[in-house]
Amino acid sequence: MYYKVLIADDEPVIRQGLKKIVNWNALGFKIVGEAEDGVEALDKVHKLDPDLCVIDIRMPGMDGLELISEIRKSKSEIKIIILTGYPEFEYAQKAISLGVQSYILKPVDPQILKDELTKIYEDLERKKFLFEGSKEKILEKLLKGQISLTEKDVSKLLDFDLSWDSYQVVLMSSDNENVDKYEISKELEKFFPISFMIDGTLGFVIEDFKKDNRKIMSLRNYLKNKFKEYFIFSVGDKVLSISQINYSYETALSLLRKRFLWENKGFLLYPCKKVNANNFTHIDITDEVICALESCDFIKLETLLEKKMRYHMMREEQEQEIKLSYFELYINVITAFLKKYPKFKEYSSKYLKKRLFEGFYSKRTLLDLHNYVKDLLLELSKDLFDILGTSPLGKIAEYIEANYYKDLRLKEIAKEFGYNPCYLGKIFRKYMGENFNAYLDKVRVNKAKELLISGGKVGEVAERVGYKDIDYFIMKFKKYTGKTPKNYIKEITGSL
Repeated sequence: MYYKVLIADDEPVIRQGLKKIVNWNALGFKIVGEAEDGVEALDKVHKLDPDLCVIDIRMPGMDGLELISEIRKSKSEIKIIILTGYPEFEYAQKAISLGVQSYILKPVDPQILKDELTKIYEDLERKKFLFEGSKEKILEKLLKGQISLTEKDVSKLLDFDLSWDSYQVVLMSSDNENVDKYEISKELEKFFPISFMIDGTLGFVIEDFKKDNRKIMSLRNYLKNKFKEYFIFSVGDKVLSISQINYSYETALSLLRKRFLWENKGFLLYPCKKVNANNFTHIDITDEVICALESCDFIKLETLLEKKMRYHMMREEQEQEIKLSYFELYINVITAFLKKYPKFKEYSSKYLKKRLFEGFYSKRTLLDLHNYVKDLLLELSKDLFDILGTSPLGKIAEYIEANYYKDLRLKEIAKEFGYNPCYLGKIFRKYMGENFNAYLDKVRVNKAKELLISGGKVGEVAERVGYKDIDYFIMKFKKYTGKTPKNYIKEITGSL
């Protein structure tokens, strides 16, 4: 079997030359038609259904790029080679965006054409291998809702027991468009027997995401190690019957298109509890954010930003619209501080740098953008506190000073002051310049120094400042003073 080829070029000499320049049959192809302009070529594409079109980029009536654009509307799978007499960069860019496989300069080098045809033939053969088998055809039609089958029918056709309680479709995506999907599809079958590739997208069927989550993580790690590629997994809604699996497939596809909104740690999932988007009305939170920053209320700040993120998610707004909204919030806060606090001008330049602005539009997910803005506002608030002469963690520092001898833990302190432990740890490091444990150790060592000078014994002092293990106390004391407790006492008493 040969793959069918259509040649479209307005010069008869070129068309005849292309027929003879390589042995098409030996390369697995057969020329089934010719066209001297784009209009005729489009008509023959529909009549002859070629697998490959060789198209001159400039033709009368309809040029090559217009022709390709029209072909793609109904024949997205056709392979295309572009011919041109000039190395036109803009045309090349447009051609690539339209899914052109090759861009060859005239006069055509026979070896270059032969190499490109070999690549296309191998690609077509892979596609044939992946899609022509009965399993692939059945799965594709089933997932696209083109056939309706029972669990018993599908189990028999796929030779796989599908007596499951539920079904979920998982689709895979990589940022690398050149990833070898053919090779990965073979590896995929080792993890999930019901796997597929539809319209260039890899995927598989599972019973339940909660059950199979670890297995999917193992697959992701395996692919990352073997192919050096990072995949995200789009998980469709769970359905209870194989006849409904088209819905799971469609929701997984929808999530892939909305990756910016829903990606979280490499997974795309809709929330378990669907919420009516109309319940989320737009509220300008600028004034509340400013108030939260001025009053050191980071819990309020976190709540406001979480509310904003959920609003955008539930409304499923466009990526650029969301990024602009966050950017405007950031600029409005800076503008307000510049008007309200004249001294803030001394700090403002670092918040108006081009790279910071570019950061808003470079974030690939809403969660990344949310965290980026939160970090910027926290950094901004640190300079605000320098201006106001206040400390956002003053009360927590006082609490540590008064209770250093107890078994203090960040988790308990977070609960005492109403913070999320992870969030408190983050702002503690930002405003205190070190993590919680290091700060606590320094407070304890400073208290120990006072007690040692007052005549306290090393073991007693260790216990009084909160260390139950004397060896651990000595190690910490030496870390922050450069001396053991005994050497410290000798040095102090010797200098008196």
